Parts: sequence; C-alpha cells; structure tokens
Amino acid sequence: MGPYGTVMEILAWEDSYTLHKPARKHFPRNVTYADTVDSCWQSDLADFSQLSKDNDGNKYIMIIIDVFSKYAWTVPISKKTASSVTDAVRQVFDSTERRCGYFSTDKGGEYDNKILKNLLKTQGITYFHTHNPDTKCSVAERFIRTLRMSLQKYFTHTGDYRYVDGLLNDVTHAYNNKYHRSIKMTPTEASNPSRIYVKKKITPKLHVGDHVRISREKRRFEKSSTWNWSDEIYKVSKVIPHLQLVYRVVDIDNGEELIGTFYSWELNKVKKPDHFRIEYIVKTRGKGASKKHLVHWRGYPVSSRSWIFDKDIIST
Repeated sequence: MGPYGTVMEILAWEDSYTLHKPARKHFPRNVTYADTVDSCWQSDLADFSQLSKDNDGNKYIMIIIDVFSKYAWTVPISKKTASSVTDAVRQVFDSTERRCGYFSTDKGGEYDNKILKNLLKTQGITYFHTHNPDTKCSVAERFIRTLRMSLQKYFTHTGDYRYVDGLLNDVTHAYNNKYHRSIKMTPTEASNPSRIYVKKKITPKLHVGDHVRISREKRRFEKSSTWNWSDEIYKVSKVIPHLQLVYRVVDIDNGEELIGTFYSWELNKVKKPDHFRIEYIVKTRGKGASKKHLVHWRGYPVSSRSWIFDKDIIST
C-alpha cells in the first residue's frame, strides 16, 4: 500500500472525514442495455394535453420501447390512470406476438398498480420500476423526445395538430424503420433475436462485507456545512456486474436490505467503529450494576434503539 492508500485507510476511521467528504452527484451511470431482443421493455407517458381538443380528448401518448432493439409502440390515451394505461398496454399486446421478460417504468401510480401488474403476470412478464429520480427510464424518455420533435415538425409544416387519425402510426413506423447510430441499423432490423450484447468487465471498488456510508440527498436550501453522508453505517451485501458496477447494501443491525442499488460514487467506505454516538437517552431502568438505558443512536432510525448498560457508556 502506497502513501495515498495509507492515508485513506486512516481517514476511513475518522467521522470528520467520512461524514463531510464531498459527495459526487454527477458521475458515469450505467448505459441502459439488454442482453437480447425483448428481454426488457420500458414504458412512459408523453404529455400532449395542450392538444387534447384536436385529438378527441386524448391528452397523453403511452409509449413502449424495447431497450435492446429500440423498437417502439405508441398508443394515445385520454387519462393518466391505471385503467387507461393498462388498456393501452393490452392494445400493444394485441398488436404483436412479441413479449418482454421485464417491463420497466418510473414509479408512478398509473403504472405501479395491481391492474397492470396482473395483466403483465398473465403474460409471464416481471414488472419493476426505477427508484432513482435522477435516472428514470432513460431509453423511453429519449424516444419521447424524438417522437415529440417528429410530431412538432409536422405541426409546424401543416398547421394541423391532429395526430390520432394516422399521423402517430406513420411517425412511429418511420422511427422503427430509420437507421439508428447507436445500434448501427434500424429498430426493425435489430429485432432479430440472434443479436446479443457483450458486457464489459470492471474491477469492483467495493466488496461484500465492506462498511459504507450512503450519499445524502441534499435539499435545495440545505447548508453545505451539513453532512454529505449518512451517519448510519451499512454493509455491502452484493456486487452486481454491470457496465458500471452497482451494489446492494444492508442494515448492519438487522440485516434488512435497502431498496434499490448504489453506484460506488454513492457509497463511502468506512471502518466499522468500536463505539457509536448516542443522540439521547429515551428511558432508564434498574439500579447499580444492573442500570440500563434505552438509547437512540445518532443518525439511526427508531427501530435501531437498544438497551445498554450504564457502565458501557463512555463520555467524550
């Protein structure tokens, strides 16, 4: 270990460093990819509510896109509700024999509901939604930008804002049969299931069993002097292979796994301390050598409160 590694090893013990170390907010994230055609679809809603009067009351266009081939489907809907979205997804299923393995969306009630999940279950499809508000369904959002631009060009050229009679289908068909630089072919051509994606190998920065703090989501008016990292310490439970490796972490107290995955930039490796700070004493019982305190640990939830002997408390 060189001088730099020695210094970092020492700093990993210091709260003054591990709590205030600058938390990186912008870093390379995983390119959204799939191993094969139809292994994962993404879906989202494009808001065209300002054109609803020209399109029979339809305010949104629901889109579905295959992450691998970039092949897309579009369906106009009038309401942003679970039943409307589910009906639109059913229309897509009725129009094609293709089915996906995983169906991914943002965390919105129009998607994250029993009605849609039951439909997907009947088709043998696993539903999941993103947890990170900064990333969302990037492939679907990119297609929505392309769709919006294509429709806007037509609106500007003709002065006609109606798309439900055939324009939407024509634009979607043109997109699916247009050469894409990212896949070096058209989405229709890329729908050949024999094409595969080769993953890149990366050496992990963290390992199972490492103790870490998690980057805090700062609020808009939060002062920069507040901590950048969680006071609570977690443990890496799994390293997930990806273009950018991601990690799962668990609560070191009860082993409960946190929702979602984390990039290495969102985790700050620390040494598990021998002592933990007490925020306040909730109540006390017993006397003498049997005296105990129910303590609330600083930075930890109420569920982590525990009883400790009075003799085990160290003043600092």
